[in-house]
Amino acid sequence: MDKKLFRAMAAAFVLAAVSVSGGCEDKEKPTPVPSESETVGDYREENSLSHEKPAVREYSEDDFKDVALSLTIVDKEAPVEISTVDISGFDFGEKVPLCNKAEFAEDYYTDKRESFIDNVAYNWKEFVDVPVMGIPCKCFIWNGKCYIFVIYEQFHVYDWSLFSCDLSGGNMTEVYNWSARDTAEYCDINVCFSDGGMFFTRYRNDNNRLVPDVYRVDIETAVETALYEGAGKDAGIWVFADESGTVNLQEFSNIGDKGTTVYRYDSGKGEFVKDEEITAPEGKIMSSDCFNGVYSYLIKPEGKRKYDLVNEYYHMKTALTTGRIVYADEKLAVLFNNIKLHIYNLEKMEHCIIDISDMGTAMTMSGGKLFIGSNGNRVKTPVYCVIPELGITYPIVDAGIYSDITPTADGITFNETSTDIHKITGYITDENGEVHKGGFTHEYDRIDKLYTVKLK
Repeated sequence: MDKKLFRAMAAAFVLAAVSVSGGCEDKEKPTPVPSESETVGDYREENSLSHEKPAVREYSEDDFKDVALSLTIVDKEAPVEISTVDISGFDFGEKVPLCNKAEFAEDYYTDKRESFIDNVAYNWKEFVDVPVMGIPCKCFIWNGKCYIFVIYEQFHVYDWSLFSCDLSGGNMTEVYNWSARDTAEYCDINVCFSDGGMFFTRYRNDNNRLVPDVYRVDIETAVETALYEGAGKDAGIWVFADESGTVNLQEFSNIGDKGTTVYRYDSGKGEFVKDEEITAPEGKIMSSDCFNGVYSYLIKPEGKRKYDLVNEYYHMKTALTTGRIVYADEKLAVLFNNIKLHIYNLEKMEHCIIDISDMGTAMTMSGGKLFIGSNGNRVKTPVYCVIPELGITYPIVDAGIYSDITPTADGITFNETSTDIHKITGYITDENGEVHKGGFTHEYDRIDKLYTVKLK
């Protein structure tokens, strides 16, 4: 699933609604945010010297001039440098997953599988000691090495390994591996890399309840540290790296109106620290993300069709009735409604609209450039570098299947993927009780190349 869409869906589900301060009662025509040339030094730096937060600015749709902007694809060298790590030829080996081991297979395939696929009763003897191949599904560049998260999945992730290689694609080494103790324990496939660590969530049975625990593995020393324990808490969690690379943990209570608690990983302390300043605005949260340390929310006010964009800088009425946040700061907001980009320039007070329906749905901002690519795992498209205010667009790679476009301190990374198919034999029981031989096909998107893009 597209990372941004997953965030939007998860945030909409987990965040609770509380009150947010409004603007002045006697609203005046909003004034544009001062540009760099109109201020002494950097606007962000000057305002950061004050301990008081500026008043939240209020904007309506009418405060912005609508501008239809077309993209111009230019046949020139893009203002970026690109390097790749090719891991397509790597053999990550095979492992017998926990569910295929003799002591667990009968219980797993006769009982647990029935909760996933109706009327399927697998012949568990066919799976005993059958291995599955390792599939690379997440990569990360750190200190001159590429780190690769590899799963050995059979419906659940009961086994995984972390490998490293040099940036030329050689010297592959297994850094760390993990295996479940029983079939009631497994890992979430969505792991986070940040600041020399890999964060993963393990689920386990605690008094007949599935509870999450969060760990960090130092990717250089292979030291594992427990960070969060879900036992005794009637709550779910969502762990993710925000656009600045900081790992966040959102804990949402299943009891009453306790709402959501946000924690951020503090690398100095080596633990998650509760963020006391974050509160969600009033209304139904449709999308949220954190940019430059500030949370922004796309909300649907009660009784309204169109969304509002809310953060500590402003409360803005938008033209969107669906979509998500691509980027937001005090001077610029980029929203996407699944077809068109809506770019709100708070210096020029312009609302630029760009149709990108044939370019992709995965995107991120880095260094003032917008990177777009990935139109699903079956449609090949390039990855584009766009200068939003001008519409100038550079294809930076040829058409392919790309995923996980992620900002870095000086550019972005993304993956080129292909599809592996794992067929599992099963037996299907019809409504008359007759058994027919059937099957189940499991598709994996495996990473073949990791691209690192640096801005010039």
